[in-house]
Formats: sequence, C-alpha cells, structure tokens
Amino acid sequence: MPTRKYNLETRQRKQADLKDRIAAATADLHASRGVTATSYADIARLSGVSLPTVHSHFPTLDELLQGCTAHVAASAPALPVEKILEAGELAVGAKLLVAAVAQQHLHFEPWLAWRENGLVPFLADMSDGIRQQQSELVARLLEHHLGPGKRREMIAGCESLISFDFWHRLVRGHGLPPAAARRVIYKCLLANIGLPPASSPTSSPRRKTE
Repeated sequence: MPTRKYNLETRQRKQADLKDRIAAATADLHASRGVTATSYADIARLSGVSLPTVHSHFPTLDELLQGCTAHVAASAPALPVEKILEAGELAVGAKLLVAAVAQQHLHFEPWLAWRENGLVPFLADMSDGIRQQQSELVARLLEHHLGPGKRREMIAGCESLISFDFWHRLVRGHGLPPAAARRVIYKCLLANIGLPPASSPTSSPRRKTE
C-alpha cells in the first residue's frame, strides 16, 4: 500500500512539473510573439512534449492562458496593499502605490505590450479585473485619508494614471526612464487628487467630493 501511494504521489508530481514546463514555454512564446501568433504546436516544440500532451493538460485556450498567467504572476512583485493603505499621509500612500504598480508594469510588459485584449476575450476579462482591483484600491486609499464621499471622477482619473497604458506610453512612447515615468505619474496623481505638485508628506489635502 505505501508503495502504491508513493508511486501515485510521484506521478502527480511529475505531471505537475510537466504542466509547469508547458506553462513556462507558453509564457516565453507569448512574450516573444503574442498569444494570437502562438500555436499549440509551437508550445509542444518548445516544451519538448507531444502535441497531445499539451492538449491533455490545457484542453482550451482559456485554460492555457490561465496556466500561463499563473506562471508569470508567480514571479511578479507583490502589491503592498496594507503598506499603501497604512501610510500616514495620502501623498505617501500615493507614492507607494505608483512605485508598486510601476514595478508590476515592468514585470508584465512583455505580455501586455502586444495589446491583444480586443482579440482574446480572456485577456479582455483579465484586464477588466485588474482595472477594477486598482480602482477599488484607489477608492480605499482616498476614503482612508479624505473620508467618505462619492469620487467617481477622481477614482477614474487615478486608475487611468496608474494604468499600464499610461506607463507604457511614457516609457516606450516618449522614451522616459522608468524613474522619470514614475515621477510624472505621481505628479499627475497628486494633481488629480487635489494635492499641490510639490506636496510634502505633511501637506494637508483638500477634501473633494463629486
């Protein structure tokens, strides 16, 4: 009985390792050529397995993208939500938010830069989820420092400013170094919130509601 259990566990571990290998190969291909230009045959060749093996582990494109996304996200820098929300001043929390999100943009850039949301529903849904999460984090940060209130426009502006699209435009479109792009985003974020451009951590923000 112990031998049978050991063999089962060994087989499951090998299958998990194989699935990770396929997901890693998929991530590499998607980074270099995008989702729509990558075939299951390409993935099989790069991962060193048969085409039926790829299909058996990832029967659908959505499942393949889930595996790929999980693989890429596993090494992504974490978003320090509590640290951002616990910052003593709004300007400090905003600066932490910009820095953390920019790090994530840099990590995910090889995949997001292909702009395939309009072609792949899974990617569109994933992007919508990310925007929603970022909007909720911004709303929590603003409420913590400014108190309750309806701030739809302010939140929408903040979410747009910390989005991958804006960051990517600054870094790749305008050629700004990442540090300079963060400064631009931070200044725009403060202006959208209502803090002075040269705000210090001890500045008192205006309470804004719509």
